[in-house]
Amino acid sequence: MSETLTIELHNRPQAWAAIKGQLFPFLAQVLQGGHRWVLTIAPRKRTKAQNRRYWGNGVLAQVAAQAAINGRLYSTETWHEQFKRMFIGVEQLPNGEVIGKSSTALSTVEFSEFCTQVEAYACSELGVTFYELEAA
Repeated sequence: MSETLTIELHNRPQAWAAIKGQLFPFLAQVLQGGHRWVLTIAPRKRTKAQNRRYWGNGVLAQVAAQAAINGRLYSTETWHEQFKRMFIGVEQLPNGEVIGKSSTALSTVEFSEFCTQVEAYACSELGVTFYELEAA
């Protein structure tokens, strides 16, 4: 038997079914060994599909290819830093400079909201037209 169990919970009925069908049997088995276990319930971080849509050949790549500021194109990393600062916030470095807060800790819902803000801004303010974005 595996020493870890990951269950994705979507709603109350599905969660209860998963707890009864997966968690309780798992606990019944592993708690017989006398070890201590930790159960952590946390919001899901952004998904791989969300990441591909944003990074891959998706949102950032299309912004970098189409959005010219004063005739200059910028890299996906530069746009990502700009968007973090605009829509997630900033944190101050010890030397007083600021950087955009990390997007890696965002939940699936928070990352979806961030992407929506980025896409809306890119369309309305930068004139970007998005093509063939995969579903997140």
